[in-house]
Amino acid sequence: MIAASLLCFLTFYLALGSTKGFSIINTNIINSRLHYTTTITQTALAAKGKGSGSNKKKNKTARTTTKGFGAPPPNLEDVLAKIKTRTPLVDNVNDVMCPCGSGKSHGECCGPFLSGDKLCTTPMDVLRTRYTAFTWRNIKYIIDTTHETCRDYREDKVAWAKDLNKGGMFDSFAFVGLDPIKEEEGADENESYIEFKVTLRANEDRGGAVAGQETIITERSRFLRSKTDGTWSYASGDVRSDVAGLEDVALN
Repeated sequence: MIAASLLCFLTFYLALGSTKGFSIINTNIINSRLHYTTTITQTALAAKGKGSGSNKKKNKTARTTTKGFGAPPPNLEDVLAKIKTRTPLVDNVNDVMCPCGSGKSHGECCGPFLSGDKLCTTPMDVLRTRYTAFTWRNIKYIIDTTHETCRDYREDKVAWAKDLNKGGMFDSFAFVGLDPIKEEEGADENESYIEFKVTLRANEDRGGAVAGQETIITERSRFLRSKTDGTWSYASGDVRSDVAGLEDVALN
C-alpha cells in the first residue's frame, strides 16, 4: 500500500500546476492556489553559403554547407547524467532508511529496483519504488515504470526527461508520509487499483502555498501487468485534494 503514495505525490504536484507525471491535472480548478510559468526558448540552426556563379564554386559551396551543423542531439543517458538528484550524500546510500516507509534500509527495499537488479512483480512494488524515485529525483525510473497507455507517456524520452526535470519532481515540497488505504483487483489478473493518501509539505511561500503548510492528496491509481514479462507499471490515477472547496472535485 505504501507504494501507492508515490503515485499520489507526482499527481499532487500536477494538481499544484505541473502537467507532467502520473496524471494530468485540471489546473483551472486550482489556479487560485498555485501558478507556474515556463518559458521555452527555441533556437534555429541556419547554414548559409556563397556562390560565385561558376559550377565549380557552387558545387564547392554545396559540399561546404552540408557540414558544420554541430554535435548530434543528446541521448537520454546524456540528459540524465546532467540532472540533479536528491539522493543522500552518504558513503553507502543502501544503508539509509528507505523513503517509502517500509522500515527497511534502501538496499533491502527499493534500492535493487531503482538500480535495475529487480523488477516490479506487484503493483505495490511499483508504487513504493516510484515514491522513492520521486523523493530522490530518479527521473529515469519514473519513465521506465510508466505504462505506454498512460497519458503522460511519451515516445520522446529525452523531451520527457527534460520536462520532468523542469516541473514534475515536486521540487517545492517535502515528502511527508504515505497512507495506503486499500487495493482492489481490476477486470482481470493484469489490472489492479490502489487507493492511498499522500502528504506533502511546502518548502517555501509560493503561489498561495505557505512554507510548512501540508496538503493531503488522495489518489486511486491503476496499474497494468505486462503479458510479456509479468512486470507491473503505472497506468493512470484519479486524484482528489483536502483543499477547502475541492474535497469532492476530481483534479485530473
